[in-house]
Amino acid sequence: MSEKPRIALIPDNAWWVIGEMGKQIARRFASKYDFYFLPFGVLARRPDFVKDLVATADVIHCMSDYEGIELFCRFDRDKLPPIVTWCHHITAWNPGQQLAVEMSSALIACTPQWRDRINERVASRIPITVVPHGVDTEFFCRQKVKAARFGIPSGRFVIGYLGKKGSDSDNGRKGTDVLLEVVRKAAAMIPNLHLVMCGPGWEKEAEDLKSLGVSVSATGYVRKSDLPALYSALDVYLVTSRVEGGPCTILEAMACETAVVSTRVGAVPQWVVDGVNGYSADTGDSEGLLAAIVALHRSPEHKTAIAREGRSTAAAHSWGKTLSPLEGVFDALIEQRRAARPPAPRPRWMNNPDRLLRAGCAADALLTVYSRIRKRSLKVTKGIGILRALLNGLSIADIVIGAALLRRYKSPTQQRSMLENRNIRRCASNGFHRD
Repeated sequence: MSEKPRIALIPDNAWWVIGEMGKQIARRFASKYDFYFLPFGVLARRPDFVKDLVATADVIHCMSDYEGIELFCRFDRDKLPPIVTWCHHITAWNPGQQLAVEMSSALIACTPQWRDRINERVASRIPITVVPHGVDTEFFCRQKVKAARFGIPSGRFVIGYLGKKGSDSDNGRKGTDVLLEVVRKAAAMIPNLHLVMCGPGWEKEAEDLKSLGVSVSATGYVRKSDLPALYSALDVYLVTSRVEGGPCTILEAMACETAVVSTRVGAVPQWVVDGVNGYSADTGDSEGLLAAIVALHRSPEHKTAIAREGRSTAAAHSWGKTLSPLEGVFDALIEQRRAARPPAPRPRWMNNPDRLLRAGCAADALLTVYSRIRKRSLKVTKGIGILRALLNGLSIADIVIGAALLRRYKSPTQQRSMLENRNIRRCASNGFHRD
């Protein structure tokens, strides 16, 4: 091949878990492929970019199964590059997942268990490759944390929880009810307990707990650069989810030498050995989670030993190792695409993939905050603070180019309505079914 193969990466957003996974893929395979990192919200407002990707990309990798693939429904199937869709978890089989089955040439699952669940729907018609979640162990490592950071009073036994409140709207999969029950009971048994609720949307839950006498702080959005310090400030990282693909946060906490207590979701049964490098309990088992927290509080030496063993576990699951199976998937699909047609000349906007990644992150941050302010779900002053956090590490040039990417902006309601109506109609005419 005269130049690197071209792979489009389409995460649901640039600044949360799936966006970070996309960046890790681009970093891991940068020497072999050119990656075009375009978050869904940005790409949905640039139909010219969608058209260019169809004409010039070797592979389109939709990083989630609920946003991305619908952008390509209006094209004839024989004109599309091969599509890879990453299915992270299943709560209830949804139209987006069904569309991924209809349109994708390959699927990615996070665990063997999820592969088997997905295959019940696919019936072996599409290859499914297991690519586990991983962690950047160079970035995530233990740090010294100043007292009172993240709203933590001195002398406290600190439990931390990280996630978006909105994620729990998916059939309660984050187990917020279990989290609150465990914390209430733990506070009665551990007088110096403090809870840190990290991520957007937890203010009401924090206030409710305070009214019950529980010491708690809600951080709101936490910049990626602050995450190692956050994990390092905790005695226990708690996960109460009912459904997960990973979660990545388990390995991140382990890498920062923080003891982990989690429900047995996603990859947790493969990662956590009870009493050795963490503790786990069945989903919904608040008493099992509580017992583990109390045991760690009562034995600081045991907590330290578990935390150190967790760091060894994280080191065995670096992104460099876990992402390796993707290379075979990409290579097979690239060969398939180029056997069918030679690569077309790429447009000018695709000439600098690294700059596009940074600009795409800036554009997604601008769009996300503006959309929330416009819908009045976020106050301007708070939005500016979030925007500064999201743009952390990006240059002025990145932000200017990112703003330019949004020049064909439509409001989220207008754009989503347009996409939904158009794609349902065109998917049906092309033989793709959403239910």
